[in-house]
Amino acid sequence: MRSLTLLVLLLAVVAVGCVPPPSASEPASPNASSGQAPASTSAAAPAASPATSAQAVTSSIPGAAPQTAPPAQPTERVEAKAGVAKKGRNLDNETGIVVEPVKQLFAFQEKSVFDLQIKPALNLYKASNGSFPKSHEEFMAKIIKANNIKLPELPAGQRYVYDPKTGKLMVERPAK
Repeated sequence: MRSLTLLVLLLAVVAVGCVPPPSASEPASPNASSGQAPASTSAAAPAASPATSAQAVTSSIPGAAPQTAPPAQPTERVEAKAGVAKKGRNLDNETGIVVEPVKQLFAFQEKSVFDLQIKPALNLYKASNGSFPKSHEEFMAKIIKANNIKLPELPAGQRYVYDPKTGKLMVERPAK
């Protein structure tokens, strides 16, 4: 039974590593492995979206009511730790002999980035500079890029945000 479990785990690890890289024609995710946090919560929008075009047409019609933008969706910030990344979230409600080792693999990959790479880098930065980075941009340059850390990809609509008050990397996401 033990050898069967090890075989299944090995097959799961091999299967995870066999995902082909995105082709040059596919756009890369803004917060994928580059370590960059996107400038805003949403992906880059096209120059003229249909809503913008409709607003322009409506505003040129005399007597038409101006359209207003939808209200901003409330967000929450949670600490970046194992379980926030996109990879493996579809397995959260699954169980089984194959699924459990794969879920543990994804959790370990995220934990290794957040706990074994970012935390020591932040501690070294604080020891040598006397304080944590003072902004998100400084954190990305001095911690993430300087240490060649690849942040796990987040689900759509989420982004990494560094909190200089606490010295922690957070994930900003729509409130549940």
